[in-house]
Amino acid sequence: MIAGLDGSVKATATFTVMPVPDVGCMGVVLPRSAQVAGGKVYFADGTGVVRSLSTSGQTAIVATFPFSGHQQMLSFAVSPDGSRLLGAVFTLPARPNLACNGAPGTGYGLDVYAAPAGGPSTLLYHESLANPGGSVMALNGWDAVGPRGTYPTTWASQGGGPASQLGVAARIDATTGKVLRQVADPQSCTVWDIATTGDFVCEPFGTTSVSVRRPDGSEIWSFAGAAPNGFFYRLAPDERHVTASADAGYEVLGRDGTRVTLGGGGFIPTGWLDPSTVVGAVGPNANLSYVTLTAPGTVVALGFQGLFLGTVRT
Repeated sequence: MIAGLDGSVKATATFTVMPVPDVGCMGVVLPRSAQVAGGKVYFADGTGVVRSLSTSGQTAIVATFPFSGHQQMLSFAVSPDGSRLLGAVFTLPARPNLACNGAPGTGYGLDVYAAPAGGPSTLLYHESLANPGGSVMALNGWDAVGPRGTYPTTWASQGGGPASQLGVAARIDATTGKVLRQVADPQSCTVWDIATTGDFVCEPFGTTSVSVRRPDGSEIWSFAGAAPNGFFYRLAPDERHVTASADAGYEVLGRDGTRVTLGGGGFIPTGWLDPSTVVGAVGPNANLSYVTLTAPGTVVALGFQGLFLGTVRT
């Protein structure tokens, strides 16, 4: 669904949901099935088809990746102009043994594909994975630097706290589909969010600081004295503010040293609509809502539930 700030629906589309593979004694963590690029929403269905949805309501098939839906997970990335796609299909064995006796078993594989928008997909490589717990790559976006994803990827879990990006943020080669490098050393600074420029926000290990850095790792600005063991660090589009968890609720940390509590303590941020508007919800099952930096204590509900993906600009 594409909606306006007034809660009006601009465009909708339906699709076959992703199948949930059996991961043994753990719970599956599916890759996100939709993302925003080139002024459209791109979404993958349970048959491996990726479609686009425009603000006018038009849908189009942009790529099809070989995907049986049986014991498989599909992740993908779309270039900022919408002209190119990468897809990654992670295949699991029929009866994985995760967490039941500590042995993951065998039969895991990863197939990575490339496709021009509207054209056929091409297999870039196949990989047999001997250690699926620490060697699975998944795609989740494409910015000015190039494709990005996670490596290793959290694809199964027994529960726990929030993850930054369901794995360690990594840069992917646009031509080969191979992992180039991790965005930052996870033992030094845990990456939480990456801007369209490729700049990112991370939490330096062992500190209560938040650091905004360039793709090469050099620091742009930082905020000292954030909440210990914080999370939900989301970088504003102009990269001058970061949302963060606080002792009681959530707040916005500013490059100018300011900090502002959001929504009176009950608001949970999930992203930025623009440099002054934070989107989220009050509680895990509440309607999508937003808060502006000019009125940070006021939560405006949109009247429907959903997961915020990003801003669709035409």
